[in-house]
Amino acid sequence: MNIDDQITQALNAEVKRLEPLLIDNKGLFNRLLPIYRGGMRRWVWLVNGLALITAGLMFWSGFEFFTAQQTEQQIFWGICLIVAVQMQVAMKNWLFMEMNRSSLLRELKRIEIALIQLVKGP
Repeated sequence: MNIDDQITQALNAEVKRLEPLLIDNKGLFNRLLPIYRGGMRRWVWLVNGLALITAGLMFWSGFEFFTAQQTEQQIFWGICLIVAVQMQVAMKNWLFMEMNRSSLLRELKRIEIALIQLVKGP
């Protein structure tokens, strides 16, 4: 058996070993739930609460914008709507960045364990 066949067999064995780990991380909810259990869980709950309040403000501003009679009122409610949308985007962006941080930390821990096992040997 030449070196190419050995490399191919080793890569295939590695794929078979890692496949269950990769299948486990599929889906948004499997990635989203750990941020509610991690060290930043209080901040995550706070940001989610603020996002709900901001959503209410966003809908209210939109309603007021479309029902305003005067141009000055439309400008005011339009600016409020834009600010609320930007706040909502910022909070959702932070939540997804936190989700990615949690996922990345979990993967780094797996690599660390694999390296420790590799150094110790079978």
